[in-house]
Amino acid sequence: GKCRGLLLGEENKGMKVMFLMMNEARLGVGLQGFGFATSSYINAVNYAKDRKQGKNLLQMMDANAPSVSIIEHPDVKRQLLFMKSLIDGMRGLIYFTSMCFDLAKVSDTEEDRERYQCLVEILTPVVKAYCTDKGFDVCVQGMQVYGGYGYIHEYPQEQLTRDCKITSIYEGTNGIQAMDLLGRKLGMKKGKPFMDLLGEMNKTIAKAKGIKGLEDMTAKVEAAVNKLGGVAMNMGATAMSEKVLDAFASALPFLNACGDVIMAWILLWRASVAAEKIAGAKKKEASFYDGQIKTAQFYMNSMLPLTMGAMDALLAIDPSIMQMQNDSFNG
Repeated sequence: GKCRGLLLGEENKGMKVMFLMMNEARLGVGLQGFGFATSSYINAVNYAKDRKQGKNLLQMMDANAPSVSIIEHPDVKRQLLFMKSLIDGMRGLIYFTSMCFDLAKVSDTEEDRERYQCLVEILTPVVKAYCTDKGFDVCVQGMQVYGGYGYIHEYPQEQLTRDCKITSIYEGTNGIQAMDLLGRKLGMKKGKPFMDLLGEMNKTIAKAKGIKGLEDMTAKVEAAVNKLGGVAMNMGATAMSEKVLDAFASALPFLNACGDVIMAWILLWRASVAAEKIAGAKKKEASFYDGQIKTAQFYMNSMLPLTMGAMDALLAIDPSIMQMQNDSFNG
């Protein structure tokens, strides 16, 4: 009754003001999702090395064969590599975004400062949404590696999974982040920031083409980056047409596709550095560098093809979502 409201900023411009306030918080929440996932991954790796159960698959018929650590089982190793590929990629995305923050302040020219600030703007919803959704997926796999123990309070995996889930909800649900990317960031400055992001990816691709042993994965990343550019143009055009609701119905899948391709870019970047250093490295460092290359190979061969299929679906702009009648959800 007697409450007073104060108008902050211009009328009907509250969303724009809110996102200025929320940007730091959104990036912080993305970091939280990554942090939960990292903890779950480290726990899972250590558990898989210590936990002995079952024989080596190649010795199943040998009654005298000893039990092996579960990290020796192919499916467990696949789960760990799934987790590692996302952890390494998300870490690189967060580091790159943080670097853009710095360069937006200290670059020599106003043009460069604006360019890096725009990269921060376009990457912010991706960091928040992608790192929290994929962080949760990593935590789920972390529970799975533990088997039944992952479900009980005695071990930390179930709490990490529960705690991680809130990160995709607060500071703007991930659906809102996707709407921000499609509705505000994709067309910002006539699409230049998004093209600048693709340009950063193409720099890494150009360098990787000259590194022996990375030819196959480099070609796959290049194809994905080129396809993402086409998807972005199609999504932007659809969002400005009479099919605008169909475009926004696919906003989150579009954000996920962006995140997936960014993961491929970051992992190729890491593999490029590793490939140049591995020859002269000592044993421990050589294992680390080899791990970077194998992680990138796994992602390009096993996960990036799923993204290529998802981008085919985005190009089609499925109308069935908005054509679905509300009453048709019953039963």
